[in-house]
Amino acid sequence: MRFPSTAALCALISLSSVALSQTTSSTRPAPSTKPDPNSPAQAGRNQLNKYLDDIAAQQTSVRRAAIAAITTRAQAEARQHEVRAQILGLVGGSFEKTPLNAKVLGSTQLDGFRIEKILFDSQPDFPVTALLYLPDPQSPIIPQDSGTPRSAVSSPTAGIQKLPAIVIAPGHGATGKATDYAIASTLARNGFAVLSYDPIGQGERLQYPDPAHPGKSLAGASTGEHAEAGLQPTLIGDAVARFFVWDGMRAVDYLVSRPEIDSERIGAFGCSGGGVMTAMLAAADRRIHAVATACYITTMDTLLPTLGPQDAEQSIPNFISSGFDFADWVELVAPRPYAIVGTVSDMFPWAGLLASATEARRFYALFDSTAAGTPTNAPMPLTPTGPTLNPDTPNIIAPTAPLQVIAGIGGHGNLRPLYPDIVRFFLIHLAHSTAKPIVPSPPATNSVILSGARSAQSKDPESPAHATTTLTIPPPDSIPGIPTEALQVTPTGQVATSYQGSATVHTLTIKRAAEKIHPPVHPQTLLQLQTDIREVTNAEAVPGTPSPVSAASSPEDPDHIRHRLRLATDPGITIDAEFYRPTTEGKHPTLLLLRDSLDGSLDVQRAGEIDRFRSLAKAGTAVFVAAPRPSPPGVEDTKSSLLGPFYIIELRAQLVGKTLLGMRVDDVIRVVDLFSTGYTEEPNNITAEASGHLGLVLLHAAVLDPRLKHITIDHTLESYRSLLDAELPIDAPQDILPGVLLKYDIPDLVRILGPRLSLTSPQLPGAP
Repeated sequence: MRFPSTAALCALISLSSVALSQTTSSTRPAPSTKPDPNSPAQAGRNQLNKYLDDIAAQQTSVRRAAIAAITTRAQAEARQHEVRAQILGLVGGSFEKTPLNAKVLGSTQLDGFRIEKILFDSQPDFPVTALLYLPDPQSPIIPQDSGTPRSAVSSPTAGIQKLPAIVIAPGHGATGKATDYAIASTLARNGFAVLSYDPIGQGERLQYPDPAHPGKSLAGASTGEHAEAGLQPTLIGDAVARFFVWDGMRAVDYLVSRPEIDSERIGAFGCSGGGVMTAMLAAADRRIHAVATACYITTMDTLLPTLGPQDAEQSIPNFISSGFDFADWVELVAPRPYAIVGTVSDMFPWAGLLASATEARRFYALFDSTAAGTPTNAPMPLTPTGPTLNPDTPNIIAPTAPLQVIAGIGGHGNLRPLYPDIVRFFLIHLAHSTAKPIVPSPPATNSVILSGARSAQSKDPESPAHATTTLTIPPPDSIPGIPTEALQVTPTGQVATSYQGSATVHTLTIKRAAEKIHPPVHPQTLLQLQTDIREVTNAEAVPGTPSPVSAASSPEDPDHIRHRLRLATDPGITIDAEFYRPTTEGKHPTLLLLRDSLDGSLDVQRAGEIDRFRSLAKAGTAVFVAAPRPSPPGVEDTKSSLLGPFYIIELRAQLVGKTLLGMRVDDVIRVVDLFSTGYTEEPNNITAEASGHLGLVLLHAAVLDPRLKHITIDHTLESYRSLLDAELPIDAPQDILPGVLLKYDIPDLVRILGPRLSLTSPQLPGAP
């Protein structure tokens, strides 16, 4: 590092550290409220988020140009084929179909329909809990003026008329499928069979059940469940979205297996998190003939700077960098009927919905000109002030056109006012009916008719002998009078405790890893490992090349030893650093240390190490301390306390083809660039130390940068294999690297460094 004379140092403007609210990653508490983005403690987060969002904006701009160049149906179909194959590759491919082993575990007769409790295996010993709503054969509330007669539920005999059916996935929430009773019962009253199922981590399918609190998860809310479940598949190059999509496809398989269901008239609907699953299902499964996704479709350009990336199954690694956006989920379905449903005050930005709808309408029109509608030469519609159809265009859109936009007012999930339009969409495009939608009020307590409701404990022949009936799913407030047991499939309210030994996402991932990981016949060479590290981490810095590093400093004490710095390591990225300058002239050995935070408010608790660094400098060692990005580290609105403080930022990075670990490796290499060319430090005598997560960063950096002659790390993850095997990883996201175990593991890094590394107290992933 080049430093001016002592006199010149005194003249430099002092750069004080930005205050931080946390210390080391191991002691950061989960924030109890959403962080204030304007807090100085969030400056590093804001900086890194903008850096990543700018990359996303560049990538989505390239995508928009590619879509704009599509002008024929043949080109649109080629795009569909390419995108479908690439997304399948991003999630890790499909599963092998295995027996459903479907069972009906009970039935409850209500006013106008009955609910059957369904259990089926989407994978071997991986049960899915579901409810099948079947309209009554002669219910007076089923319209009789439809263009296509609606059949009754009948025995599996030849010649019966079959029901149109809809798969429903619920939004994020503990009650899972029970949350969808209102829309499911409404559709059933309009003559549709409805299969409403529990996604992974919701309802009766908790992956991390808390043994001390039945019905609760160790991972917190459903989004915490999804986040934890998504960590380990990523290590082997899969995405947890693969599991979610497959559950939906197996739900379609179950409907097809039912004799009363018309396999040519199956649709899908979901709101919020259910909208995610529905969008992915419809794109993957051509048996879905009509689809409506609610409160989900927007654009990455509007989502990332506002709400930010959402949940594991929604944030497929490399999704944006591969050229994809929300509109692709819609366009993959063309020309099948699609309804984009949204509200103007949704947390998923309304402006993004309009942008995606506008693009998708042009794409759909290449298949069916009615999607574009009849021009009116009118200005664009105003923002809806109530239920509105097709506010994305001034054109007149016929109800039979394949692309519909159903819009309303209010916030996220405010769909009740839109039920008539949603039901009408499915009547027209799935039931082929002109019937008027019936949207009944929720049934009152005295209108519930119970008939044949089966007690899971006393009458269910499939109940395990050890299980006892413990109803743990509370009925939603919107359905008073519906008995809880009508909406609960398993005896205990959880698959994990009702059918002990069932598979989980974790056990299935372990099995999958055995199929995908193939140890190399010969140990990797240094060059091979360096190539793999760059591919997996996406670290870009090349040792010794020009970089945007700059520094300014000021002495903190009379003898001018300690200096605070802000270093630029990437365009728009600066990190906190400290330099302890030797008091003697000439070249000096250099020690680099990595810290989570260099907030000045931590100086009191850091007093011991500061004294140590000052003593080293006085004895002739140049000491450089750096806090890699985000610097200051800040906090995030965490999905679960188990995840630590860097889950959301890691999702954001992976979407654009980056990793937090890789960007931190870049920081380390560019810091070495800075002081390896100085006249104070000796470039041939650089050592480094780090602990914990930053020890893993330093380990990767040392393999890429031979200028680090020796490194010392402690309490660093022992192996990625141990992280894969852990039943419940803690504070793991900042270590996660997509597909790392297909290329190398931490012991490979240790081996290649040999005597350049001192390693103490390697850590296994913790568990509560």
